[in-house]
Amino acid sequence: MRIVVAHPLQQHSYRLATALKRKGILYKYITPVYNKKFSWTKLLVFFLPAKHKAAAAARVCESLDDSDVLLYCELEGLLRLFSQNVKAFRKYHEWIKYHLSDRFANKVAKYVIKNKIDVVICYDDCSSKLFTILKEKAPHVKCILDVSAANRFFMREIYNRDIDLAPRFSKRLKTEVARVWNEELMERIKMEIDLADFFLVPSEFVARSLKYSGINSSKMLMCPYGVDIDMFEQKQDYKSRLPLKFIYVGGIKELKGIYYLFEAFKKIPRELAELIIVGDYDENEDVKPYLEYVTFTGRVLHSEIPRLLKNSDIFVMPSLGEGLSLSCLEAAACGLPLMVSENSGINSYIQEYKEGIVFPIQSVQKIIDSVMWFVENKEKIEDMGNEARRLAEQFSWEKYYEVAYNAISSIS
Repeated sequence: MRIVVAHPLQQHSYRLATALKRKGILYKYITPVYNKKFSWTKLLVFFLPAKHKAAAAARVCESLDDSDVLLYCELEGLLRLFSQNVKAFRKYHEWIKYHLSDRFANKVAKYVIKNKIDVVICYDDCSSKLFTILKEKAPHVKCILDVSAANRFFMREIYNRDIDLAPRFSKRLKTEVARVWNEELMERIKMEIDLADFFLVPSEFVARSLKYSGINSSKMLMCPYGVDIDMFEQKQDYKSRLPLKFIYVGGIKELKGIYYLFEAFKKIPRELAELIIVGDYDENEDVKPYLEYVTFTGRVLHSEIPRLLKNSDIFVMPSLGEGLSLSCLEAAACGLPLMVSENSGINSYIQEYKEGIVFPIQSVQKIIDSVMWFVENKEKIEDMGNEARRLAEQFSWEKYYEVAYNAISSIS
């Protein structure tokens, strides 16, 4: 079986390519930006400022040889990264992203057809053009959509409701997820869903969101992500003291349900519970009313996250919808009990009051109730933290490699 993994961005595609390479069934990994010998990316690394140099140099997968990797549309890919990271050019980012996706798709399709590839795996929100070409010109090729986020049609219903429930943050939400109200972009998403033969899904929540668009569960291949356990040592100094430190990692984003978290901690005495927000921080009008109730760290390097987690007591994620929250897995690896929404992706793996607590989305009161349960049962936090660590250990990347291979092999 000849398999191509293609991604015009990156996400966890290196991991999937690694899983298939290990089993000898990866034909090529195709992407625009990769730190490969004689590539533009490798050349530019030497000229980038220090803060971007490390990220560019990391655009490489240790499990792949340069001969495993094809670069298509490299200059457009570098331009997309530039528009994403330079504020003055962000208004062009979306146009560049989809222009890149379509140019990339044309080249990948030609390669797949020419080399008689059996299976092509591409990713949500960038596969419509590729799948369209293959269904027209090479219908024998199986098209697998690796779904990293919940179905946008399903999420649009939640976002519409959120605009009414959290009007103070509605402007922020409309900016964060503007694409779900763009009918042209939503048509692209519908097309890739309709054309995919199979779906790699990381959680039951993502599976539920796909069913909303009529996808049969027989087409879904469950494949949860992993976490680098060794990067996140379990904390040792559990303390039954107040205030309890609740930590959230993800920036001030309404798609993460931040309004409900702010409102809850506005009503909880700080002598009982403290909320620490890790991520991008601003003082816009919607945030100002909460400044005295919350501790903000601002943006931090990912290498700093383990220390911040181990200095906290409970991890909280009120997200309106996740594929499978990596930040939750990292917190669990550090031995923090998880307090997460029913749409966090990891929710279906949590046993109530064992590894943590699951609460409904868009409910200030349920967040307050969950926080107060921990306050009133703080002596149970250490045992729950130990269980959370054991849960995280089930999500190693080694296990992902096996599960991904078995899932994809099952369709042949």
